[in-house]
Amino acid sequence: MYQTEGVSAIATITELRSDTSSLIDHVSGTEDGVMIQKNNEPQAALISWETYLKLKDKLDLKAIQEELAATSDA
Repeated sequence: MYQTEGVSAIATITELRSDTSSLIDHVSGTEDGVMIQKNNEPQAALISWETYLKLKDKLDLKAIQEELAATSDA
């Protein structure tokens, strides 16, 4: 795992398999995530549950706002 600009950390699939607990500890209690790479390509992101819920709430709010805008335009 190493640091890079704009991403808290990067881990390979192998590191995810062998060091899952440490990666989960890394994201727990923070808004930082870990990008998971397979064959040097980004494949997934590991984020804390709290960060997931915040993102989900933002997306749900955006969807509601878009629905309201669409109905008011009709």
